Amino acid sequence: MKFSATFVALSIFIGVAVVQAHELPSRFAGQRRGTQFVTGPCTQDSDCQQGCCGFSSGKCAGPAVAQSNGSGGCGHGSTSPNCNVAKALGLSDCIAGAVNGNLADPGVQTAAAFVANLDNLPFTPAAGGAAAAPPAGNNAAAPTSAVPSISSLAALQTAKKVVFTACASDSECQQGCCGFTSGKCAGPAVAQTNGSGGCGHGGAAPNCDVATLLGLKSQCIAGAVPGDLNAAATQQAAAFASQLDNIPFTPS
Repeated sequence: MKFSATFVALSIFIGVAVVQAHELPSRFAGQRRGTQFVTGPCTQDSDCQQGCCGFSSGKCAGPAVAQSNGSGGCGHGSTSPNCNVAKALGLSDCIAGAVNGNLADPGVQTAAAFVANLDNLPFTPAAGGAAAAPPAGNNAAAPTSAVPSISSLAALQTAKKVVFTACASDSECQQGCCGFTSGKCAGPAVAQTNGSGGCGHGGAAPNCDVATLLGLKSQCIAGAVPGDLNAAATQQAAAFASQLDNIPFTPS
């Protein structure tokens, strides 16, 4: 039976909704604190990917949608609803009674960057929310532009093998994972638990390198031996998987 491209794209993490990925508008989207998807339960805005925990619903929501869909605005757990992330994105349809906080707060800025990336919205980080620039004359710190973008790294993986395809090594697979025991390309996190034996086919021991870069080290198979997480191939694979499944990743 032939698997469609859509089915393949869903393979890396079962139950995770795939959305179109865009290049991050700033470093913030890779640093957001919350991991909860929309409709997931939450106790505060920072629990959520999009920085909005419905004031009355207690569920993560889009920061603009939450102002009008019965969520009661954002800010669950606070004394008043807010419209912080929506305002940071230049959207003005705030719920009546919304009391906004500091829009330059890192939590608001990271969430706004994530939503901008998710929905292809324009967003310019607040001057006070960005990392401080190095002192004048300090050449020790490399400029941000020296770090490759996620999209440029991911593009280097597109011609490689898709999941379920036979492979001899991790470097043959789009997502940088050739099942240690299966010898087939797999999602780097799924491979740790689905019988693939982890990643690293052809090596002396399985690895969990790409999953670790994506913040999923807790899912690594027992006996996994880490490699060089800064290796070009590993960084490229992590970028590809990051775009495929909308998982935060900051290239090094």
